This record gives sequence, C-alpha cells and structure tokens, in this order.
Amino acid sequence: MAPPFTLSRRRVLRSLGTAGLAALLTACVQSTPAAPTSAPSAATPSTSAPAPPTVASTASATPAGAATPTVQPAAAAPTIASVSTPKQVARNRTLILQSVDQPPGQFLDVQLMNPFQTGITRSGYQFAFEALYYYNPYYTDKVCGPPGVACQNGEMPWLATSYSYNKDYTQVLVKLRNGVEWSDGQPFTAKDVVFTINMLKEHAPKLIWSIDMKQWVKQVTAVDDHTVQIDLNNPNPRFFFSYFMFHEDVGIQIVPEHIWSGQDPTTFTNFDLGKGWPVVTGPWKLVQSNAQQKIWDRREDWWAAKTGFHPLPAPERIVFIPFEADPQVVPLVVGNNVDNAIPVQTLQNFQAMFGQNPKITTWSGTKPPYGYMDWFPWGIGFNDSKPPFDDPEIRWAINYALDRDQIVQIGYDGAGDKTLLPYPQFPALMKWLDLVESAGLYKKYPIGTHNPQKTADILQKKGYTKNNQGMWTKGGKTFSIVFNMGSNFLPIAPVVIAQLRKAGIDASFKISPNMATLLATGDLDGFFNGHGGSVRDPYYTLRLYQSQFSAPTGQPATYPYRWKNAQFDQLVDQMAMTSDDDPKLKDLFLQAIEIWMQNLPDIPLVLNYHRIPLNTTYWTNWPTAENPYINYANFHRTAPLWINEIKAVQ
Repeated sequence: MAPPFTLSRRRVLRSLGTAGLAALLTACVQSTPAAPTSAPSAATPSTSAPAPPTVASTASATPAGAATPTVQPAAAAPTIASVSTPKQVARNRTLILQSVDQPPGQFLDVQLMNPFQTGITRSGYQFAFEALYYYNPYYTDKVCGPPGVACQNGEMPWLATSYSYNKDYTQVLVKLRNGVEWSDGQPFTAKDVVFTINMLKEHAPKLIWSIDMKQWVKQVTAVDDHTVQIDLNNPNPRFFFSYFMFHEDVGIQIVPEHIWSGQDPTTFTNFDLGKGWPVVTGPWKLVQSNAQQKIWDRREDWWAAKTGFHPLPAPERIVFIPFEADPQVVPLVVGNNVDNAIPVQTLQNFQAMFGQNPKITTWSGTKPPYGYMDWFPWGIGFNDSKPPFDDPEIRWAINYALDRDQIVQIGYDGAGDKTLLPYPQFPALMKWLDLVESAGLYKKYPIGTHNPQKTADILQKKGYTKNNQGMWTKGGKTFSIVFNMGSNFLPIAPVVIAQLRKAGIDASFKISPNMATLLATGDLDGFFNGHGGSVRDPYYTLRLYQSQFSAPTGQPATYPYRWKNAQFDQLVDQMAMTSDDDPKLKDLFLQAIEIWMQNLPDIPLVLNYHRIPLNTTYWTNWPTAENPYINYANFHRTAPLWINEIKAVQ
C-alpha cells in the first residue's frame, strides 16, 4: 500500500517539473494589479536596506539608530518641483505611506489629480476627496465607526446628513451638511453634486463611473443649496450605497463646479500647485509632487474643524512614496521610514520585521493572519466561452482536483481561510452565506470536496485517457492549462499547480506583465484573479457574472469570465430592484447562487487578507481586530477615517 501523499513546499516545486520551475524563475516580472485591491508581489526577506523615502522638507525627529530619509532618483520619470519650498515638519508629525500602485520605485502620474481618468495612482486623492457617506463593513455590536462619528449599521454621514428613497426606489433625496467648504474657501453645495453627476453622464464611457451614471440617472436636480434630488431610470435600492457611500475602493468623488466647469474632463488633469489644485473638501493640500514622493500638508482651515464637526487630524504632513516589493518593504518599515506599507505576501517577512523592531504590528497584532479580511476573495477562472472551459463539467473536474485546506496550509502556513463562494465573510454578509448552507446547496453542489477520482470520472466521460506520463489526453492533445497571473498569487499558485498535475491535468502558470490586457481581451485559458463586489448584501458579486459584461474573445470585456446564462441574468436583474430587507431577495439569491454553483463560472479558493505592516514608533490608535472602526488600507476610499483618528506617540 502506497504511503499517504503529503505536499511539502519542496515537493510542490518538485512536482512542477523542470519546465514549471523554469517558468517560475524566469517569469518574475512585476505585473499590473488585476484590480485595485490586488496585493503586490511576494518575495523573500532582504537584509540590505533600500534607500528610504525622501522627506527632504521634514525636520529630523528620528530616534537614535533610525536611518535619515533619502532616496535615489527614479530614471525616466517626470519630475515636478513644488511651487515653493515646503515648510519644515518634524518626522513625528509626518505620516509616511507607501503606494500600492505600480510601477515600482517611481510615480508616473505626478501631474494627474483627476479621479475619473485611468492612470491615476492612489497616492492622495483617495483621502483628499471626502465622501457624502462612509461605510464600515467591519462594524460590530461594540464598534460601529470612529469614536465621536455618528454611525448606524456601519453607515457614517459625512458631507451629507441623510438620504432617502421614494416608495419604488426610483428617486433619491440627499441632504447635505451645512458649513462644508472647498479648500479654496468656496461653499460646497448641491450644485457641485449635480455638476459631477451630469459631467459623468455627458462623457460616458470615457470617464470612470460615467457608464454607471448614464445607465441609472434620468436627471439630477439641486432642490436648494443643501438638497439633491436624483431621479433614476429604473428602481435601484442600492444606488446611493453603490456610488456615494465610500467603502473599500468604491465611491464617486464630488468635484467643485467652479473649478471644473468649462473644462474637458477627459483631458483636464486637475493639477496646478500654483492655483491650489486639486481643490478638495478634505484637510489636505498637495504641496509637492514628483517621481519619488507626493507631499500633502494639513490645512488649518478645514471646514470640519471650523464647524466643530471633527478636530483636525494629528498628522501635519502626509508623504506618499512609490510601490516597492516585499524585500524593500521590510527594511523600510523596520527602519521607521514607513508608517503604513503595502500588503506583504510572504508571511516569513512578518517574523523578520517583528524580530527586528518591536514597534511593528498588524491588524491582528503579531499573530496570524497578520491582517484583516479584504473584500477580494481569490480564485482561478477561465475564458468560459473557450473550449474545453465552456463546459461546466470540465470546470467541476478541475474543482474536484483542488484541496483548499492544503492550499491554505502550505501557501500561507495555515494563516488564512478557504472559501467556497466568491464572497468575503463580512459580518453583514454572513446571514446570506448561511442561507446557502441551510438550503442544502453545499450537499447538492459539493464545491469543497477534494476528490481526484471524480475528476477522473468526468474526464473519462468526456473522452480523455491518460498517457504514459499520467496526463489526460484527448485526440492526441494533452489537457493543459496555462494560468496567467500577477505575482501576488505566488504563495498559492505552486500548490494549485501541483494538485492539478497530480490529478493528471498538465497545469502551469506564468506571471504576465500584461495581465490586465489579457483579462480584458480573453486571450488566455485560465487565470488567478480576485474581485471586489458585495460587502453587505449578495447582489453586487453576482452582478459581475452577468452576460452584459461579457464579450467575444479578442474584444474588451468588463469582467473576464465570459459566461452567459439567461436565467441567471434575469434573476440578478430582479435582485437589483429588490431591497435587502425585502423577503423576495432571499428567494432570488438562492435561485441565482444555485445556478452559479451548478455552473462554476470561476472557482473560489481562499479569502484574501490585507497583511499590511504598521509601525507604531510615531503613530498609534490604528484600527485593530479589537477596535475595527475601519480598515487601515491607505489606498481605500475610507482612509480619511483612520487618518483622522491616529494619534502622535509624542
């Protein structure tokens, strides 16, 4: 009797074979993130420190032994000097953040602050523009949001004070807060909201969010300076939440009419330091932008402080530095040169950081999983319009070959969680996910079952036979899959590949620098990917799989699955018009998710965690698992909430 098969890291790599190892070693090219919350590449710890960030205009307040901030210039990147020399700000009053957006080592968007154009990095605009409302998907019975901020069920009014729908959800009435001002002193009014929505409608599909506004908004009216009426083309009980309640990477920024009127928003950069652009409502002014850093200084005349709504944030300056991979992140954080870094994928790096600097922590402290659950579950997908992956039975055969527990154990040393559905396990979503269990759908569609014999049964039924190498073949061709992916999937990809090869599927992966293009055009077989979607009710995630977002291979598609099911489309369309407190939504969801499970348009694997190291040398009161007033990703739209709450150590 053969001994039981166990999968070690060494055996994973060995199982890839020579070709697989060569691909792994030669394809480590940084890839464009598959989506906004895709984490950067994994790597091993480094003991040689890179040049820390430039904070040339910040007075030294660095403790003994810490490096003095400097940086090597980035080649071939545009450089824009500040309009004047920024004032001196002490290090212990400066918050240093690292951008998650690539390319490494430099900013290429130094003259771009238009949030509706592609190419802009999340290096400040995400916290400079404030929301009408914020939403905290991590809220609990004890902690809803930051202390002193009105919060109910995770919803926090900010630039607005309330929103309400008419009976059939075809109209939204939004009340704005009195006393809100733009950074140039002009009042923030309903006219700015009306202008922003109409601007997006008029320039669809060229601007981000423009298609959505054209699809949903019939007309928008300023009833008075502090009241906005939005009439919709069709019922949509989630309209305000979807677009104007910032959560994760979602939310439409309101822009000032008096600055943007008369501009062509498809080319307008919204950048001119001499004119004080960008003009925003947040307490920050951009004072320097170049390839190495972007410096934002606190404004003492922030409307919230003037009206007593919220005190000024403790940091007097925020410095954004460019993306770097794991090896560079470790010494930057250990050397107290970054306070909030990118998500780190190699878990061993955390032990290295904890051992070298006791001031480093995470959402879960110094214990696994070293972070918080993101809204971005990871899995493998296919071009579902391309044979043989257009056959749901083939996708099920692949699913049966996978052992998710092993993927978590080996890929993340057990510091993670598997998932059988394409949803994050946020508190507000659990009542919906529990319905799948209580309805018996996991028994009917055993996604979590690891059973290579079922893989063999399906492939034999489809006419496949095994060759001398133990690989399934048909018509003289080996059943092979090349999975394209970003480097952020390196912790789990070798495990998945080894499991598929053990089941007789000739699988391999490659890191694709043009990943975004391949996903858009469908010029691939399979891919590792993740996606955002639902955070409090099940509609948004299912919407990603609708036929309306598909396209023939070679033509751009909004989402990469290219799966079509008319009945599923109809059910999800009905969900769109049904509020989350309507009992009908339960039945619609169960019908739609059953079709999804039966067809498996993609295969969920693991929950995604933002494993972001924090340095508490200068700043404390970060959100934690015990105090989850919001997540602490600096690249999310909700970043102003924690930036406003952190406190100086001294």
